[in-house]
Amino acid sequence: MILGLQLFLVWYFVMGFLLGNGVPHFAFGAAGKIFRSPFGQRSSPKTNILWGASNFVAASVIGIALSALDLFSSYALIALLIGFWLMMLMFGTGIKRFLNEPEVK
Repeated sequence: MILGLQLFLVWYFVMGFLLGNGVPHFAFGAAGKIFRSPFGQRSSPKTNILWGASNFVAASVIGIALSALDLFSSYALIALLIGFWLMMLMFGTGIKRFLNEPEVK
């Protein structure tokens, strides 16, 4: 099959993106730290744990569905890693700005 026709690779990218997005939310929440919610405002650790876990669950559902449909190619892992590392890059470049914001009470 031609690579251009393997549109399921987009789902591997989305799965990597969700896993990458879940990591900082879950880690900050588990550490009991205030972090940005998915809606761009500071949120409680509980909200961030739930958001991180929901990202992990969504990525797992996508992975199970792709596996059940036997949709895999040699490029699948590359697409997943690109999605994951792109999200980590976005997090890494934006975290300093978030940490330097004054707290609103």
